[in-house]
Amino acid sequence: MMELLAARLDRSGRILVNTRLDHYPAFFHIIPEAIDAALQLTPQNPVHSLALLEQHWRQLEPTLQRLVRRHGQDFEIDARMLQS
Repeated sequence: MMELLAARLDRSGRILVNTRLDHYPAFFHIIPEAIDAALQLTPQNPVHSLALLEQHWRQLEPTLQRLVRRHGQDFEIDARMLQS
């Protein structure tokens, strides 16, 4: 299980996610629209997408964990990656 430590919007409007996986820190970025697409919702704004990520962490975590294991750290997740 990957633990969500923090998530915030960065200067470019992406969601910066800090997690802990297997006792090691991991961070990555998510395009806000990817969260909306993964949850099959209409995109609203990045702040809303951030709130959705936090609210639906348990649902999104298995896919995010797989992506972190595959790509390591400091990568960007788009809608295509979340739906595969």
